[in-house]
Amino acid sequence: MSFILAAIFVIHGIALQSTQIFVVKQFEVLRVNSDELRRLPNSMRSLFVDPVPDGVLVDSLEEAAKRVGFTARLLSGKTPARIFVTNAANEEATINVAALTSALREAKAENVSVPPEWDGVTIRLQQRPGVLVDYGDFYVAQSASSTLSVPTGFPLAQSLEVLFRIMGMSVAEARTLREKFAANPFAFLPIAKRFDMDIRQVPMKSGPGLLLQNADKGGELAFMWTIGDRSYFLTGLVTEDQAIAFANSLQ
Repeated sequence: MSFILAAIFVIHGIALQSTQIFVVKQFEVLRVNSDELRRLPNSMRSLFVDPVPDGVLVDSLEEAAKRVGFTARLLSGKTPARIFVTNAANEEATINVAALTSALREAKAENVSVPPEWDGVTIRLQQRPGVLVDYGDFYVAQSASSTLSVPTGFPLAQSLEVLFRIMGMSVAEARTLREKFAANPFAFLPIAKRFDMDIRQVPMKSGPGLLLQNADKGGELAFMWTIGDRSYFLTGLVTEDQAIAFANSLQ
């Protein structure tokens, strides 16, 4: 029995070593039309998920904490209207070399190819359940940072560059995003090119946050940032100054 248990532990150790995990602590907007996004094989589209999954209403912050394993941070002086527990996300994108190659041809992307040894490799995106606090005019969602996992040695950043080219990006644009991801892995937020948006990084105490709002500064805005191992998403009818102040107050 001891020999069998030892063998199990060895196999388990090999399995752990065979996976490379990227913790996603930043956000990047991809300006892409729906037709360009649809060029991606179905499996690959699963990597572009909603930053705030659907959830279920709960009765209290304490109940939410029991479900997700942490206590959500609340804004001082603001009373929550409702509290939700957001769903976990577990997506798998399995690479099909033939499908990616066909998509590159459809996009008329030159000077890029898909190595045959990528066929069958699975990219896993995982997001643990989180807490969404509704304050009426706006809400703040928070959860542990999401992760991307691939077999050890697989060039994830290079594979993402292929996806960027399929979505119509130039060689220079795709290479810049590839290098940014390699330096600091980020989550993808596709936004249609037809929307006139003000999208920019905002300095904060904990590091840069990403602000998105209409170019005319009207309507709702969205603000995303990370503190430690927790990621935040704020959206609603607040001003830019209010969003930044709220974000800094949660540190």
